[in-house]
This record gives sequence, C-alpha cells and structure tokens, in this order.
Amino acid sequence: MTVPGPIFILGVPVVMAVGLQFLRRWTTVMAWLGVLTAGLVGAVIVFLPLTQPWQLGSLEIKLGEPLLILGRELIVQPVDRFALAFLFFTTAGLFVVAWRLLPHSNFFPIGLVTVSLLAGALLVEQVVYTALLVVMAAILAVFPLHEPETLRGGAGTEEHGDGSRTSGGLRYMAYAVLALPGLMITQLLLDLFATFPNDQGLLSGAAVLMSLSFAILFGATPFQSWLSNVAMNGSPPVVTFIFTVNLGTVWFMLLSYLQSYAWLERQAAFGPLFTALGLLMMIIGGLLAASQQSLGRLVGYATLVDNGAMLLALGLERVEGIVLASMLLLARPLSLSLMTLGLQGLRDVGGGDDSREAVLGAAWRAPWRAVAFMVGGIALAGFPISLSFPVRWGLYRLLAAENLLWALLALGGSAGVVLGLVGVIRSLLTPPATGTRPRVGEAGVRAITVVEDRGVLLLIVVLILVSLILGLFPQQAGRLALQMAEYYTFFQ
Repeated sequence: MTVPGPIFILGVPVVMAVGLQFLRRWTTVMAWLGVLTAGLVGAVIVFLPLTQPWQLGSLEIKLGEPLLILGRELIVQPVDRFALAFLFFTTAGLFVVAWRLLPHSNFFPIGLVTVSLLAGALLVEQVVYTALLVVMAAILAVFPLHEPETLRGGAGTEEHGDGSRTSGGLRYMAYAVLALPGLMITQLLLDLFATFPNDQGLLSGAAVLMSLSFAILFGATPFQSWLSNVAMNGSPPVVTFIFTVNLGTVWFMLLSYLQSYAWLERQAAFGPLFTALGLLMMIIGGLLAASQQSLGRLVGYATLVDNGAMLLALGLERVEGIVLASMLLLARPLSLSLMTLGLQGLRDVGGGDDSREAVLGAAWRAPWRAVAFMVGGIALAGFPISLSFPVRWGLYRLLAAENLLWALLALGGSAGVVLGLVGVIRSLLTPPATGTRPRVGEAGVRAITVVEDRGVLLLIVVLILVSLILGLFPQQAGRLALQMAEYYTFFQ
C-alpha cells in the first residue's frame, strides 16, 4: 500500500497528539515522545528522496506523491522541504526546552497539531487555504499560551479579574482573524487580474490588501501590540513557538505568494514598500525596546525589530536579501529559546512579575537565568557573537550601498534593543532597596530564591555554545539558506 507523503507528514503528529493527551501525568514521557515525533517527521522530510519510496513494513511511503482532499491538492515540492524541516526541527527543539519548564502542559499535544496545520498550509497548492490553515494554527496556539500556573507546576498564582492575563492571546487571535479576509480577497483580485490584465486597479487593490494582511500577521507598526502583549502575558516557551514556528510559516507563505504571482512583484512597488515597512518596524521597535520596563515586552519588541530586518532584506529585491532573511529566521529559535529560559526563571524570582523593579538583584539569585536572558537578547539584536551578527552586518552593508541613511536607521533600531538590555542588566545587578523585596507567603508571590534545575542549566550551556559556534562559523547556515533561496526566482 502506497502512502502519500502529506498523509505521513500531517497524520503522524496528529495521531501522536491524541496519545499524548492521555500521558499528561508523565511530563518526561510526553515531552520526549513529542520530540521524537517532530524529529522523525523532520528527518523523513530531509533525508527521504521525493521520488524514491520508503518501505515501512507493509506500507510504502512516497514523499512526493500528491494527496487530493475534496479536490484540493497537497504535495511536497523541493522548496517545501526546507520550510517543513525548519518547522518540525524547531518544534522538537522547543519541546526539549518546554520539558523542564512546562510540566503536565497541553503545549506538547497542541504543539504537534499546530505544526501539522502549518505544514498543511505549506503543502496545499491553493494559496487561500494556506492563509486559512495559518489562522487556524494561530487560534489553536493560544490555548497553551495562557494555561493556569497550577497546570504547569507553578505556585497557583491568581488570575487577574480584568482578563489582562489572557489579553495577549486574545489580541493575537483577533489580529490573525482580521488578516484572513484581506488574504482571501487578494486571491480573488489576483485571479481576476489574470483574466483582465489591463485593469490596473485590481493589481493595486491586491497589493494593498496583501501588504496590510502580512503587516498584521508580522506585527508590523501599527499592529505591534499583539507581539508585546503575547510576550508579556504568555508562557515563555509557547511565546517562542509562536514567534518562530508560526511566524516562520507566515514568512514562507509570503515567499509563496510572491513566487506564485511573480508578475505582481514586478508590477507593484513591493521593493520600496517592504523597505519602508521594515525600516519603520526596526525604528519603532528599537525606540520601544530602549524605554521598556518589562522583560516580556522587551522580547516582543526585539522580535519586532527582527521581523523588520527580514522585511527590509526582502525589500532589497535581490536573492541575497532572501538569503539574509532566511538566516535571521534560522537564528531566531536559538536566541529566543535562551531568552525563554532566562525569562521564566527571572519571573519566578520576581514573584511572577517581570518588571525591572521586580527583578532587582536577580542576577545574584538566579545567575544562569540572567545570563541566558542577556545572551539571547544580544543574539536577537544582532550583536556579537551570534549567528544574527554576520547576517545583520551583511544587511547593513547592502543597505549602505544603496542609501547610507537607511543603514544607519536600521542599525539604530538594533542598538535600541541593546539599550533596553543594558537597562535590564543594571536592574539585575542592582540589589533591591530594603523592604522592597516580595515576602514569601503573600498572595500571588513566590519564593525569591530559584533552585536551579540541572536540566535547565545544561540546556542553557548547550544553547550558548551552539550560538557561539554558529556565530563564529556561519558558513553552513549560509549555504543552507542559499540553497533554499535558489528555489525562489521572482527576483531573477
């Protein structure tokens, strides 16, 4: 019996997710089964040839075999392999991080279903269904984002009666749904333009709606509030999942749009539009990050700057820009995972609060968590030594060749994130004034001393080492990004 590749890629995570729901009492078993499932699917995507079948008992799995569902075709194309591998390997890595941070969490089964939906979004041929599946995955990811602390092994902190605890997920869900009609109407306008090529109004309308929809999904200015609210109110490992896996799929969906409608990029002024939008995101994100008092919001604004750098690279209208943006996406899971590990521990020190005042002197009580947050933040800002550093400087050099002011503004946005991190360092190293420390036993306040988990310490050390190695030797990541970029020909 021949099994099409899409059935294996989409079905295995969903089937395992159902089984994991019955194993939530055993976090280690649940987490590592999730890691093995996502890792196995990612390995099959990378190593199994598209045309050569893989014999699994009586089943014959053919990765390149198309699958028809209600007249909709799902097929694994060569370009999809890089995107799918990124999604599944990143999910596996984040499950390892969440293993020590989210006991008894729904994140593991829901994460598998979410990545299955996102993989389906990349495989379906009709672009409108891609957008629909991305929005469905965004809605699903909200559920583990705001799990009660008691389900994650916390001290049972009280929920805010005004609903502010869940405002991040609700805002993310609302913005994702808001972007869907624009993408659907864009599809309709592009199909009409293919029939009536002399009607430039259809093309202009499609360009505006498409740009607005992707601006919402990326959290571009003035829609950046969902990024900061998700980062401030959400569970850090799930925040990292949304900012890497979900937003990574949005990035590949954007490239798919431009590849499917190459004439759209040539006739509409997408280069200047992406350039202006990317610069605005980097400038606003840098200014907000520099003045930020909340560590969670700082993560959101640093991600906004990184998203802006990716769109700015795409605005160069060169293959090199796609390569640089893809390398930034590859570097993001490492930096955000480090910030996740750090943020979780620093919030524990602050009794659930991640403001600068609450974490005064936290570097002395949770030194490894403080180091993880700072190293991850510096890496996400694109400063030495990290994989983002050579990428950002490559972007600045290409920008300077066209317009020196653009390069300086982009560099200023990254510097704003570093200024925000400097303020956090001062708070972490400054002992709190007498009488300002939270007292254990007060309502909603946890112990100020963190007993470090050896597994967490090991993860922090491994992530820092990997970040340093990739920062010193970025050639392999660059070759991988170049191979992926060669499949996108709309700039050639």
